Amino acid sequence: MDQDTLKLLAKVKVAARKALGLDIDVQRLTHDAKYAAETLAKATQSDDENLVLLAITLQDRFGLLRDAPPAASNDDAKVATDKYKYGARGG
Repeated sequence: MDQDTLKLLAKVKVAARKALGLDIDVQRLTHDAKYAAETLAKATQSDDENLVLLAITLQDRFGLLRDAPPAASNDDAKVATDKYKYGARGG
């Protein structure tokens, strides 16, 4: 793990304890994706802007943020086009 990520982990741990009273297990945060997702999601709900930014940065580093919303399925597209099949002119 690189030095910048280690610094972020330390900052999140300290900030979460101060702002939320949340004690973060750094070892578990780095090895358990479910725990990381839940813990960092809690941290993003803080009123502390710095903590929120740190948590979002870690979510990104850990691959917990989606790059793009899921694409619509073909069924969704069919429903959307069928909905307006017959216009005001009845055609």
